[in-house]
Amino acid sequence: MTWLAEITPKHIQNLVPYSSAKREASSGEVWLNANENPFACETPAGLSSMNRYPEFQPAELLTAYARYAGVKPETLLATRGIDEGIDLLTRSFCEKDKDQIIYCPPTYGMYKISAETNGVEAIPVPLIKDWQLDVPTIIETASSSKLIYLCSPNNPTGHVLDYEDMIQILMATLGKSLVIVDEAYIEFKAETSASKLLDEYPNLVILRTLSKAFGLAGLRCGFVIANREIITTLQKVSAPYPIPGPVVDLACKALSSSGIDGMTRDVENIWKNRQILNDMLKEFSFVTSIYPSVANFFLFQVQDAQALMEALINDGVVIRNQSSQIGLNNTLRVTVGTELEIAKFYQSMKAYEAQL
Repeated sequence: MTWLAEITPKHIQNLVPYSSAKREASSGEVWLNANENPFACETPAGLSSMNRYPEFQPAELLTAYARYAGVKPETLLATRGIDEGIDLLTRSFCEKDKDQIIYCPPTYGMYKISAETNGVEAIPVPLIKDWQLDVPTIIETASSSKLIYLCSPNNPTGHVLDYEDMIQILMATLGKSLVIVDEAYIEFKAETSASKLLDEYPNLVILRTLSKAFGLAGLRCGFVIANREIITTLQKVSAPYPIPGPVVDLACKALSSSGIDGMTRDVENIWKNRQILNDMLKEFSFVTSIYPSVANFFLFQVQDAQALMEALINDGVVIRNQSSQIGLNNTLRVTVGTELEIAKFYQSMKAYEAQL
């Protein structure tokens, strides 16, 4: 029995995945096996017909993302955004009222919510100085944890986790726990990706998405990257048709050479606007801290977060209050928008300051 089988619940080990029509037969000329409507509805130009079920894991999508990410197609699972990847990991490897996961707040809230929704205990190990990992506590707590969630670049702080710290955690938990690195914002600091560690550490799982730098948040397309045994386990629990055909078409277009070039230009423009937004935030007397960020957002601290939020909303500007998170009293997160959006945000901030 492999180490992964040992940490996989028995009911998942014994689970026979649903054998969908497309998983039973992936090629054919006359399709009469899935009770589909044989008459195709009108489809927008450039999109596949939608009267047929899509492949369980579309080969063209996996090939396109594998080429982009520098990994092998068999190490990928396409999901409906990162959130589905988080849920699949929880349901595949954790048992209700028995197992636990580790997350490192302040960070993305879905790690905790997914665990608690599935009856799994979520253990917080808060970030320490400079928003870095409390490595000794994580390693100590990992002895009873199936999953360890790390987010780099981290949401909502915008910083990158120390690479050597991640390696230390991977080494200490090898054969015991899965270390999941959420790289939703990796395109904004691509050189910090943990993907180069995949071959060395079979307990490493990476989460990716097309929602951020690729500008396809409405498409809901993400990926789990891991060794083949982990991917096979997740496939057992996955829905039979997780990625709609039109999503595959649009995602593959985004992952083409021209699509990647467009994404790269967007990232460059966002970096320019980041500087504009950063300089603007420095002007306001009520902004007490601006935290360094490598992503497409800034976390900043103010004297009264709730009052500022209400003023901005009343002026039609919506940002995110992060004050409820551990260590983030009176902090707000603002996304880097267009120059026009930043200008409107600036005007609203000036109006608020004038009333103080």
